[in-house]
Amino acid sequence: MDIEPVPCRCIVCQDSANEAAWDPRDREIAQNVRQTGWHTMGVTGDDTPDWAYTIGLWHSTGGPDICMSGLPVENAMRLVTGIALQVTRDHRPLAPEKRRAGVIEGYDVAIRPVHPTWYPAMFGAGMDFIRTPPWPLVQAVWPDRQGLFPWEDGADPEQRDKQPFLWLARNEHPESIWVASSLSL
Repeated sequence: MDIEPVPCRCIVCQDSANEAAWDPRDREIAQNVRQTGWHTMGVTGDDTPDWAYTIGLWHSTGGPDICMSGLPVENAMRLVTGIALQVTRDHRPLAPEKRRAGVIEGYDVAIRPVHPTWYPAMFGAGMDFIRTPPWPLVQAVWPDRQGLFPWEDGADPEQRDKQPFLWLARNEHPESIWVASSLSL
């Protein structure tokens, strides 16, 4: 799934004159994007595992924003922030269907594109910032202790349940907590 590049229409690019009227969350996100190039949003799942994602990398670098799920929210936020630091420091955006080293000690993460059908349920603050979804967003998928990814034969079933297959459309996702939860629209 490819998302064609479009001009940035985020709130910073298109609506800065009205910043005083923005929601406090949007002001905080915009301030972080201006200062560091992104904002890291953590989400504590009610009936799903936690997840975290960046907002603003697309605005700042033209590369995709990043999400990661299935870890305690603080850990997911730290890892997503670490990836964002790598991306901005090395001027090397994440490429879908590739692996990235140096994120989790001793393991690569796999980079997968996020299907836009997940955006409303999981990335609302990003949608509010970007204003014209879809925008490029990738999932950093972590392996189990044997180095197997959730889609690989022999992967730990518990690890498999912690990470949704966001590269699939929601209606194509295998039965799991991610499609049976309150995230369902």
